[in-house]
Amino acid sequence: MKKQLTLILLSLLLSICHQTPSLAGKILEKIRETGVITAGARKDAIPFGYINQKGQWVGYSLDMLELIRQQAEKQLGKPIKLQLVEVTPQNRFEKLKNGSIDLECGSTTFTWNREKEVDFSVSYFASGTQVLTKKDSGLNEIESLAGKRIGVIPETTNEKVIQSQQPAAQLVKVKDRMEGLKKLEQGEIDGFASDGIVLEGLKKTAPNSEMLEIVPNYPFLYESYACTVPHDESEWRDLVNYSLIKFMEGIVTDQQNMVVIYDKWFGEDGEVPYPRETMNTYFQGIVNTYEWIPIVEY
Repeated sequence: MKKQLTLILLSLLLSICHQTPSLAGKILEKIRETGVITAGARKDAIPFGYINQKGQWVGYSLDMLELIRQQAEKQLGKPIKLQLVEVTPQNRFEKLKNGSIDLECGSTTFTWNREKEVDFSVSYFASGTQVLTKKDSGLNEIESLAGKRIGVIPETTNEKVIQSQQPAAQLVKVKDRMEGLKKLEQGEIDGFASDGIVLEGLKKTAPNSEMLEIVPNYPFLYESYACTVPHDESEWRDLVNYSLIKFMEGIVTDQQNMVVIYDKWFGEDGEVPYPRETMNTYFQGIVNTYEWIPIVEY
């Protein structure tokens, strides 16, 4: 697992970590004037962004947005509020381009085509395309998907991965992950493709979760999550990157205030357990491409 995540990191360094510099834009000035960061997030992506049983909008990505808010408040020297806006795979980039939101942090993965529309921050998590299916379905490898009805959310990398790696699969478009789960439970599809870590969260919501499984053991293709910001906003993107690097550095160096955030979502008793040892390797590789941030900043 460590080697696979390291390969993802190396493949993304030239794209995400060393983007062509752009002119400073207007977002930070707008935030300074209004005292508000308008951020896009998902409501169907456990544990990254979702509505919990108390009706609260929570998630790992929302905690990253809060860290960005805190850094903006410190850098601008005034109180800053975070205003959340729900986004979907179909509208997230358009909302960035038309100015409806200042950034988006959900479960968005980097692609070169997307880079033509928006700019990406450093990556703050990694997962990849897998399939949620009923146990003993036999869908354990890409060849087994041929002729099978596989649910996908349109305009996602999951749709493209299944389409490219197994053209013989019958893709069934669904509105969101909950609809994908519902169609699977009702037998309308044979499997639902999404990011493995999010499928783990989705599976927990199923009444008969013990009858479901996520296949294969390792994703068909690994991908990295990042926040997105509008083009030509280098100063704003730097603030976002600084916030995320500071968090990842805190995980690697075992700073308790950052570890608490990670463990809340991915620790042994977290929403969707995921070994910190694995992510430490990934995070350290990203942090190493930048300057390490002193614990006591100057």
